[in-house]
Order: sequence, then C-alpha cells, then structure tokens
Amino acid sequence: MKKVQNRKMPRLHQLLQLKHVLSESERKIMRISALVMLLSVLWFGVEFVSAHRVQAPDFGGRYVEAVVGSPQFVNPIFASTNDVDMDIVRLVYSGLMRYDEKNRLVKDLAASYEVSEDNKIYTFELKQDVVWHDGEVLTSRDVLYTFEAIQNILVGSPLAVSFQGVKISALDDYTIRFELQEPFAPFLSSLTVGILPEHVWFNIEPGQMRLAQTNIQPVGTGPFMFNKLSKDETGHIFTYELLRFEKFYGERAFLEEFVFKFFPEYENETGAVQALRSQKVNGLNFVPKHLRDKVERKYIDLHTIQLPQYSALFFNQSKNVSLKDDDVRDALSLAIDKDRILREALKGEGQIIHGPILPGFPGFDPELEKISFSLSSANEILDKNWKRVSAEEYRDFRQEILLKEWEENNPETTTTTEVGTEEVVAEELLEIDQVQEEISTSTPRQQAESDIEAQLNDELNSAQTFYRKDKNGNILEINLVTAETDEHKRAAELVAGFWQELGVKTNISLVPPREILRDLLKNRDYDILLYGVIVGNDPDQYPFWHSSQIDYPGLNLSRYVNRSVDTLLENVRETVDEEKLIGLYKKIQDTILADKPAIFLYMPTYTYATTDEVHGIDVVRISHPSDRFADVTTWYMDTKGKWNF
Repeated sequence: MKKVQNRKMPRLHQLLQLKHVLSESERKIMRISALVMLLSVLWFGVEFVSAHRVQAPDFGGRYVEAVVGSPQFVNPIFASTNDVDMDIVRLVYSGLMRYDEKNRLVKDLAASYEVSEDNKIYTFELKQDVVWHDGEVLTSRDVLYTFEAIQNILVGSPLAVSFQGVKISALDDYTIRFELQEPFAPFLSSLTVGILPEHVWFNIEPGQMRLAQTNIQPVGTGPFMFNKLSKDETGHIFTYELLRFEKFYGERAFLEEFVFKFFPEYENETGAVQALRSQKVNGLNFVPKHLRDKVERKYIDLHTIQLPQYSALFFNQSKNVSLKDDDVRDALSLAIDKDRILREALKGEGQIIHGPILPGFPGFDPELEKISFSLSSANEILDKNWKRVSAEEYRDFRQEILLKEWEENNPETTTTTEVGTEEVVAEELLEIDQVQEEISTSTPRQQAESDIEAQLNDELNSAQTFYRKDKNGNILEINLVTAETDEHKRAAELVAGFWQELGVKTNISLVPPREILRDLLKNRDYDILLYGVIVGNDPDQYPFWHSSQIDYPGLNLSRYVNRSVDTLLENVRETVDEEKLIGLYKKIQDTILADKPAIFLYMPTYTYATTDEVHGIDVVRISHPSDRFADVTTWYMDTKGKWNF
C-alpha cells in the first residue's frame, strides 16, 4: 500500500476485496479475530457499566405493615398509652426535637435553641419552611397550643406530669420559650412530642378532645399524611393509609404509600404472621419470641434491637396486706429463677436485670448484688411465721368456707329431706313412681356440694403439695395479673409455679392488652402486676418511683412511697453535673432495692420483620417501638440506575 498509493491504511472498498485476496485459512483467522474483538468490546462495556452504574433508591412503592391491635388516638398528646397510635404519630407528626436512627437527640421543627445559664429557660427558633398537611404554615402559636393542651387537666393527657409548672410563651411567630421552675436535665427529650395544629383544634373544647374525629384523621407536619381508612361493619379499623407528604420540610420519603393493616392476632391462618409469610404485607411490626421460627424465611429480614425497657413484678402492698411483710417479699424474690424465665418465656432473647437502672443509663452498676435463686432459703424464711398446711387440709378448709357461703346465700333452702320407707308405704300406688323419682333426684345442698367439688378441682393446682397460713389462720394467697400476651402469660405461669413450691396460693389473671391501661392500671386492681415498662431515652425515674405518681396516670405501679427517694428524684431533675447525677441514681436504686417494691426480671429485645423488597433500614438503637421509623424517609422499594464516576 505504501509503494502503490503512498498510504499505509486501505480504503473501505479495498478492505471488501480481502475475501478475494486471502486464502481460506486466512479468512478463517480473520473471522475468529473479529469475533474475539467483538466479545472483548462487549465484555469491556459490561465491566464499565457494572463499575460505574449502580442501583439507587427511587421514589415510589407501597409499603404495607401488619400490626396486631388498632388505632384509638392518632394524637401525640394521647398516643403514649398505645403502641399502634405511637407508630402512626411518628409518621404523621413532628416535634421540636426528635431521635435519629442512632438514637441521638437532634433538632426537628426547631432551627436552633438556647438554654439559659441557670438551665431554667429554653428558647427555640422554629424553621420557617414548615407547612401542615392542609397547606397552612406552622408557627409558634401551634407549639403554644399543644403544650397548653397537655397541661390542661380537662384534656387528661398522660404527658401532663412532664410539663407541670412549666410556663410557655410565644415571643413571636417563630420563637417559643419554656420557663421551668427548677432545672430539669432531661427536659429536651420531653420536647420530642408531636405538635398539634391550632387552626384544626382551637374550636374543640378541652374536655371533648378525646372524642374529636381529628384523632383518627390527623393533620400533621410529618413525612406522611393521612389518606384514608377502612372499617368493617362493626366499626373496627382494618386498614389505615398514609401518603408521602410532598412538601415535607426535611428529606422527602422515597415510599409513596405507607399502609397499616390491622389483625386481631399473630397466629392462625388469618393472623399477621401468615399474612407476612404469604407476602400479602411487606412487614410485621413485632415478632413474638415464640413465633420467630415461623417468621424466619429466606425472603424475610429480621431486625433485632435492644430496647430500654424491662419487665418486673410490681407489689401492690396497699391491695394485699401480706405483701407488707418484708419476709414474704424476700421469699418471693428468692424463689424466682430468672434464667429459666428468660429461656422459656423469651427464648433467651433478652438480658436479666436486678434493678431499675438499665445498662447505658447514669447510675447503672454491672456489679450490682444479685439475688440468688434458692427455693430452700425462701421456704426457710416463710417457715418462721407462716405455718404449712397440707393440700388435703387446705381443700377441706376451702370446701367448708364455700359451703358456708352457699348456705348464707340460700337461707330458704332446707338441707336434704329424706323420704323414709314408712312414708313410701303410706303413699297411694299412683304416687309411688313420683316419690321414687324424688328420692333419686339430688337435693339443692347435694348439688351445691357437687358444684363446690368441681370448683375446687379447677381452682387448686394438684402440683401444689402444701399451703401456708399465718397465726390468725389467713391463707397466703396472691392474685398475679398480667397482659394476655404469649411472653407474659408464659412468664406468669413460671412465676406461679415457683411460688406454689413455697406454699403460696397464686392465682393468674390475664387481661387483654387494650384493657390494661383502661381498667387495670387506672384502678391499680392487682396484688402483683407482671408488666413491661418502657423507660425510653430519658433516664429520669421520677414517673416510676415518686410518691406523687402512685395513682393513674402515674406509672408508680407498686404505689411505692419513700420520702427519701422522693427527695433524691427531685434532686435528679435539678442536677446537670454528670458525676452528681450518677451518685444520685445509685442511691435511688440502692434504696429501692432495699425496700423491695418489685422484682426486676429481664430486659427484652425488640424484633420486627420486613421482606427483602424493603431497603434502606439502618436503625441501630431505639427507645420505643415507634423509633424503628426514625429513618423511614430512607426506606425504599423502587430503584433506578445511576452513573457513579
């Protein structure tokens, strides 16, 4: 080519003549070379795309979560008593502060804040780009309205105790001030409560707030807004649908729809677990320990997180006088095998505790003296003042009491009337059949004795070989009450079994979870309550042990009164020095443990589930089950390609 045309590269029409110039073997080599070159280019292209093109979250997707329970008050000032309400509130409402995915307290509606030198005045500047779901602009008037409603005794908010004596004032449209009577170190964490829109609520009387329709069809400023709900013929809500709020002031959520689907139970073919397994829903709000094996599947991701909460046995000494006896409380404590409860009731998913101060909180003592499980020591303590009574003797004693009660309630009923042989002979032949029928029929007293026998068979546990009574003949009997959940039911059965080995007659009452707050806690109607307490991020023990909280809506479930503990708890609220705070909490814990108002059992883990279609979940620590939504704006189901150079 160089000699003929003075150029090195052939023209296209010249290349097309190669097939006439090259031999068959040379043409074969050329074809193979071309194929190799083509494959090389394709391979290079694939490698380039895989290295520089990634799947990124995209907007869209409908996430459906199965929930056992139902909403009652989707209102932040009432929601703390219902986990379902708290879940929805977390998505619909915003507070001045919030907890992020790492459980750190960060600003939310607040653009900035200042705390006075004496730690009594908190001044907040609000973000000015926040609008309500109905398009109205959020101002300091909304914040003022919310906290004044919480403080109003007619409203009846369970959050009222946290804001007693706090003066709130709106300085201008975007500045709000809180003035405390005394310093309260955890005050900022109290301000995570969602803010209500004044323009929606202002014309509703405080005493009527619980009845307002807006409690179910809320207007908030959160990342999702209410869309619609569905009810069955009985009025029960079975679906609750939220839409992404496009004008959200923060990071806009990827998910377009967030739907709650409510179920009456976890198990069975129509339960929440089966709905997840059959992929009718994309998530399950809580995985019970005993159902974990049924939930685990290749396409289901389990998220297990430690919660700052604990379960304990709370002694109500004002209801059962026997519990005022220090020896009785000592013996009941020694008889509890916490390891077995953790193993059998929680499948080992949790941590045994020995006091009210949990790991990670000021004053926690990992070397805290533990109460060793010992049935023999417990029996020795009770033997001092409580005489043993055999099961047979107790049965006779109980039968006599029940029969006496029957007689008092049936004074007009005579005892067995025998029909003698002489009377039968005297009867006319036509009446003989009637008399024989009367003879063979049991009398009211005989029927009562039979009923009492059946009652005792149900009431008494055949495994309990003895009972106990004091010098006055009073039987040592306890009514143990707990929520009707699988975890607490199994734990209560184990506890009752331990105490029956001490001769303590233990009756278990199971209460539906929704009735725990409405009836049981309100009336403190229990001798001993097995209950799970959510401590939250705030280490403040005031709501749980101060004497002012012994009645509903306070959470002093043991109705515990100790003036020195009251003083310590009040001092904690005024202390900002960390070393002093630790010392105060240790004194509080030591005093409570010495008084034995409760038996502290375990700190459970919290597990929820999502299918592998759901991505972007990165929460590592939570204080309340609803905190699993701390990073909900990063959850996604749809993806798109994106160049990454």
